[in-house]
Amino acid sequence: MAITQEYKEHMAKEHDGSNWGTTGWKYSGMLMKKAIESRPYIKTVLDFGCGKGTMRDYLQPYFPDVTFYEYDPGIPGKDTFPTLLQFDMVMTSDVLEHIEPHLLTETIQQLEKLTKWVLCNDIACSPTFKTFGEGPYIGQDLHLTVEEPIWWRERFKKDCTLWEAEYAHREKASNKGPKPRCWLIHERV
Repeated sequence: MAITQEYKEHMAKEHDGSNWGTTGWKYSGMLMKKAIESRPYIKTVLDFGCGKGTMRDYLQPYFPDVTFYEYDPGIPGKDTFPTLLQFDMVMTSDVLEHIEPHLLTETIQQLEKLTKWVLCNDIACSPTFKTFGEGPYIGQDLHLTVEEPIWWRERFKKDCTLWEAEYAHREKASNKGPKPRCWLIHERV
């Protein structure tokens, strides 16, 4: 998958011993659940950028007949890509804003190729106000691409040919005020 070795090594350090990679289900677990519920033909799901696997842990009890696969280049044991060529659904939650900017187009195109029917993305659109302390992006915010939801929608229209079924600009409450998020569902027709 599209990631430089130096960034992959740094991501493994960021994940090691921290709770980083555990909150995606909080932001979009219910949305992902609804996406699967409304599409009974979904039998395989890839959580791309799965972190520590909390999304699968949240969704699996609701869908015992669905096989969940996980991939995250920063998590040892989850950093090897599954062998399936396509998945009924591919999902990302709090992932795309962390992709190296020069690899974003390639990553979106890879997600499209992996998707048999449905691609769901929940994207943070504000900075984390936490910076890289080392590695190739030292001093930069952990969210390498901070853009408005409409920017993400247009980016997917440019880089992805799947038909878009749903787009939403959401706000996540925080102690620092509302944080914008982008929810996109693309489907093959």
